[in-house]
Amino acid sequence: MNNTMILLKKVMLATFFIVTTVVAADKGAANSTNMPIDLEADSGTYDQIAGLATYTGNVKVTQGVATIWADKLTVVLKDNVAERIEATGKPVRFKYTGDKQPIEGQGKQALYKITDKTITLTGDAMVKQGIDVVKGTQLIYHLDQEIIQGQRVKMTFSPK
Repeated sequence: MNNTMILLKKVMLATFFIVTTVVAADKGAANSTNMPIDLEADSGTYDQIAGLATYTGNVKVTQGVATIWADKLTVVLKDNVAERIEATGKPVRFKYTGDKQPIEGQGKQALYKITDKTITLTGDAMVKQGIDVVKGTQLIYHLDQEIIQGQRVKMTFSPK
């Protein structure tokens, strides 16, 4: 396999990491990251010199039980390693249907900073699990700490 194909595979894996790590506490998530990644878009470009992989138009990325939908998805690479993933849409949506209740989220933009292990949803941001909902103008999810914070937040949680 040539270097470009290896790098494209890494880009696709990093792209999907945005969804599968959100639910890392779920045992099914670990298995999902080893499954094939399917990416569909109206168009796609990979610029190795600039370190950008861009997919536009009806973007859908699926791996196992996780899916992302966006109008545009860009992977920014530094030294051939994915540094951040930016997605925009009307809205950007994600869904994970693992062993526990499905987790769904959306916003006008999504930014995944891989080294910081944070996902930021902005513009009518919403994350939902079962009937529990968190909404805000901006929501930041810290993956390794499982902490969500936001601005102009509205939360609805059901008693267990």
